Amino acid sequence: MAEHRFRVGQQVRMMHRYPDPAGSAVYEVVRLMPATANGELHYRVKNPAGQERAASESQLSSIEPAMAAGS
Repeated sequence: MAEHRFRVGQQVRMMHRYPDPAGSAVYEVVRLMPATANGELHYRVKNPAGQERAASESQLSSIEPAMAAGS
């Protein structure tokens, strides 16, 4: 079973090909959701205005530096 790439509380950016109608591409992960039938993991994310939406892992990228292995 695959593990989620992002964690609750992490700041992420919505990929530019998925525009945000509220005008902010930065979100906070608020909940880890299960994988869909095709195996792609999903998240519940919230923008600074408090609007939530679901997003697949492929729609998100980290805005925080990658953690070193073993940290």
